[in-house]
Amino acid sequence: MKKKKRKPWKIIVFCIVLFYACISLYPLIWVLLQSFKTEGEFLSSIWTLPSSISFDNYIAAFTQGKLGVYLKNTVINTAATVAVDVVFITLAAFAFSKLKMKFKKFFYYMILLNMLIPTPIILIPMYLQIIDLGIQNTLPAIVFPYYQGFAPLGLVLLTNYMDNIPNEITEAARIDGCSTARLLTKMIVPLVKPMLTTLAILGGMSSWNEYLWALVSISESEKYTLSVGIASLRDRTSVLGYTPIFAALTVSAIVFVILYLCAQKTFVRSITAGAVKG
Repeated sequence: MKKKKRKPWKIIVFCIVLFYACISLYPLIWVLLQSFKTEGEFLSSIWTLPSSISFDNYIAAFTQGKLGVYLKNTVINTAATVAVDVVFITLAAFAFSKLKMKFKKFFYYMILLNMLIPTPIILIPMYLQIIDLGIQNTLPAIVFPYYQGFAPLGLVLLTNYMDNIPNEITEAARIDGCSTARLLTKMIVPLVKPMLTTLAILGGMSSWNEYLWALVSISESEKYTLSVGIASLRDRTSVLGYTPIFAALTVSAIVFVILYLCAQKTFVRSITAGAVKG
């Protein structure tokens, strides 16, 4: 039997994907390797491998660098943000996709206009609002601006996903006496669970890695998130050193890497299904 020849374009595509994967993973691998070095090894050369695997830098990051406090704050903020994202985006997407109401398209596109507004433009007005409301350094001050920034994208993805659900199914349910609330909770939500998982991952990643708004809205060090807390460690390198900072960065990055790998199939399937109508 003749061996099938590989098409040249497939080899080119494979090489491009491999190159992209390498340059994407390199920073994470480099930081991981630095986190196992001693301070002397790091200062002598940043390109050598660690002489041994030691978790002293991780211990120092948690005990001296307050990484545990920053991690706890970030988990709480992220969980609250994901909950708000999923609930409100689900309600809005259901209304735009399955309910009949006047000026539906107008309101839909008005919400989408938020995607065109750069975050720095609305940063000062949002900061003045939380000062006037007296909620600086509180959970609502962090959660709701995150929701406002992520909501338009989440709304587009979930609305398109719900549009793929045949209207005949919902109409048949209404004929059988199903209320709107029951239709949403018992029929629509189970069908869109893959997209809800995707929204939770995307919204969670956005909240987990947020730096600018967390820096503006939080002034108390005990309430710092991971991104702000790790950045503040740069001012303590004379005492803490550099390598514990790499350990903190590794902890911050590895959480969502593991989460994405566990939910990769659901993530890709929901994005593909939500991108095409009909």
